[in-house]
Amino acid sequence: MNFAFSEEQDAFRETLRRFFQERWSCADVRQLAETSEGFDPAVWKQLAEELGLPGIALPESVGGQGFGFLELGIALEEMGRQLAGGPFLASACLGARAIYHAASESQRDALLPALAAGTRLAALAFSERSSAPLAADIATLCHREGEGWRVSGEKRGVLSGQQADLFVVAARQPGSEDTDGITLLAIERDAPGVEVRPSDSLDLSRPQADLLLRDVSAERLGGDQSAWPALARTLDECAIALAAEAIGAAARCLELAVDYAKQRVQFGRPIGSFQAVKHKAAEVMLELETARSAAYWSWWVADQEPVDRVALAEAASVAKSACSEALSRAAAENLQIHGGVGFTWEFDCHLYYRRAKATELFLGDPTWHRARLAQQQGF
Repeated sequence: MNFAFSEEQDAFRETLRRFFQERWSCADVRQLAETSEGFDPAVWKQLAEELGLPGIALPESVGGQGFGFLELGIALEEMGRQLAGGPFLASACLGARAIYHAASESQRDALLPALAAGTRLAALAFSERSSAPLAADIATLCHREGEGWRVSGEKRGVLSGQQADLFVVAARQPGSEDTDGITLLAIERDAPGVEVRPSDSLDLSRPQADLLLRDVSAERLGGDQSAWPALARTLDECAIALAAEAIGAAARCLELAVDYAKQRVQFGRPIGSFQAVKHKAAEVMLELETARSAAYWSWWVADQEPVDRVALAEAASVAKSACSEALSRAAAENLQIHGGVGFTWEFDCHLYYRRAKATELFLGDPTWHRARLAQQQGF
């Protein structure tokens, strides 16, 4: 079995790397963090129209590019290098995937083409008490009213909530517990009773918001069965997407650290010639390569149809825990090798460190994922 990327996939990677270096670099991210949008609409339009990234992993029947998770993983890895992408993770990997997995065919046809084209943005609102993907934490309530549904509750830490045109909200029906009664509903941003409050985000490149819903009219996605399997699959896929971003960011941290170590002179010689600095870089590289193997394997698992839910959950936990820890290690050592200047606002080190800590916590930290793996294995 050949696990190497094809020539087309390698060429795709090179195209994306040039695009993000030229049009959405870390320097651009720093400036965009000061704006209300958090991203450049002109660059987003180019990313959507010329590269087709928002719909890269969606079928052509709903306006997507018809590729798989391998291509999506490549795109996310290259975004991670520059901390780019803005609302991409929230819309393409959370909102759109949740709709695709949960909605009926007619709902897919109505909602996904605009998301695939990048002309509308979606956000998945599921977190309330913790960032771990637990069904028991969902307390927002929904109930049927006539031909429609009404939703009331509060969601926290909604990625790109300020930019979203459409919210996919996880709620439960009255009297239900755990995974029973979990429902996914589509809510328009301008619907009466919707309030979006910007919230502080550790990751300056990825804004968050809290979502308040007061008896809001909504459209239920899918049939009468519990939507938890669709939501769980979406969150596992997003954990794998985060792993892809993490290895791209970790690789960039290592490059920045090595470049600085070659230039910074101390005691008449570059600090990169000192054994202690060499060991730091070597240990980061070893952890990064191990994590990269886990990430690539998880992309392959996510790309299989029909999906093996047990294998997907296992791959998500392995990749998320390994890659988030690799990024945290790479970001911390990048700061250390830069020394005092690495802690200043003028250098990009702190942006990668913020991304590392935010990635580590979102959708469950490494301890939570290893506990889930142990439970899956019967320990």
